[in-house]
Amino acid sequence: MSALELALVAAALLVGVTGTWSPCGFSMIETIGPTGHSGGRRTALAACATFAPGAVVGGAITYGALGALGGVVHGAGGEVALLIAAAIALAAALAEARGVPIVPQIRRQLPEHWRRVMPMPVAAGLYGVLLGLGFTTFVLSFGVWALAGIAFAVGDLEAGLLVGAAFGVGRAVPIAVLAPLSDRPVGVRATELMAVRPAIYRGFRFGDALALGAAAAALTASGVAGAAETTALGAADPSASEGDLVWQRSDQSGVLRRGEQQLPLPGTDPAVGGPYIAVLEPGAIRLLNRRTLAPIARYGAPDVDAVAVSKDWVVYRTSANGSDALKARRITNPRTPSDPRQLARIKGPAQLGRPDIEGSLVVYAIAQKRRNKVVQHRIGAKRKSLLSSRTSALSNPAIDGKKVLYVQTTSKRQRLMLKTRTRGGQGRAVYSRGSGDPTLWSTALGPKRAYVTLLRGSQEKILSVKR
Repeated sequence: MSALELALVAAALLVGVTGTWSPCGFSMIETIGPTGHSGGRRTALAACATFAPGAVVGGAITYGALGALGGVVHGAGGEVALLIAAAIALAAALAEARGVPIVPQIRRQLPEHWRRVMPMPVAAGLYGVLLGLGFTTFVLSFGVWALAGIAFAVGDLEAGLLVGAAFGVGRAVPIAVLAPLSDRPVGVRATELMAVRPAIYRGFRFGDALALGAAAAALTASGVAGAAETTALGAADPSASEGDLVWQRSDQSGVLRRGEQQLPLPGTDPAVGGPYIAVLEPGAIRLLNRRTLAPIARYGAPDVDAVAVSKDWVVYRTSANGSDALKARRITNPRTPSDPRQLARIKGPAQLGRPDIEGSLVVYAIAQKRRNKVVQHRIGAKRKSLLSSRTSALSNPAIDGKKVLYVQTTSKRQRLMLKTRTRGGQGRAVYSRGSGDPTLWSTALGPKRAYVTLLRGSQEKILSVKR
């Protein structure tokens, strides 16, 4: 979980807890407690067991939907969106710190009759959903409204679900803890203190202010981090591994940047990975020692136009006769490589994107008429779709550990997106600009920075942003 996600989750959790002071929160403590029905403590515990997940589901529905809607309307993340979200969080933090009355206020109670017409655990689960939804009952913190605006501005389903789940947990835990004790002196005393000591509620609102302030700082840092730096002019098609970065100049020559040095490479379209650098020659791939740049081996590869390399594999794309193919050769012993094995083939007008590889895991894009995909394919196993879209172009993925970088293009925006391979969702935007010229193109992902080629007509350069 990123620092931004942690800040948002912490704020949502505390904002949810503050909601316990609402009329609905107090009524829930008594309603699902041992004296709120005829089932006694056993039924009260069962009701708490359904109330808590219900609240989490409700929160996930509200904030997940807002995050997804924001992604549809304006796309995920982006510098401006994150800074707008930071402004929302800061405004709410100032209002909470000053104790401003909550407006707009929703003066609505939970449907009390449910507990009479349903089994108590079922009614409690539904009560939890309503409280988790946030906007179906009294609002006790500006954080509820602020988190809604933040989820929409960030425009990411995954972030929205995290915020919603944390909010639901915050709403559920105090009630689930106090309800079974509501007929005992400790429970009665705790509820009385909450009711007669406004300073406690005021303290929690001040805590909301601090948490929202921290979220504003994290959102601002993420937004500022989205500012791009120029890594190289007249350069394209980067490839990164640990501290090394290679690219191709406009004159088709290759370059290795190592520290402050820029070293020329033979061949074109260089790629770095494992102990090797691979470059292209007409109809062939040349393998170089990454440390010394000494030639190691040369492999025939007719019609090759893109390459990626790792410790044990070289993967390359060929284009011929209206078809694209992706092939791999094992190079555990680079001087006696395996025969090429085909990983994918597709006929035009569909296209296979440039590959990237880490270990034996290959990522690449597939562009088709009706659907675009980013695919991960472990050599020797089945391939798996990481992303799929009918409305967005998905291109040029790069891999580093569990992270995948790719370009998402819609009719309105181009975004450099970073996602976790093991999670769903489209990830978050680390860089964004309008559609059209200039164009975001090939990518690379290093330990600390993400790289992308920016094409403007015949001019090209490589930008980098913090990942």
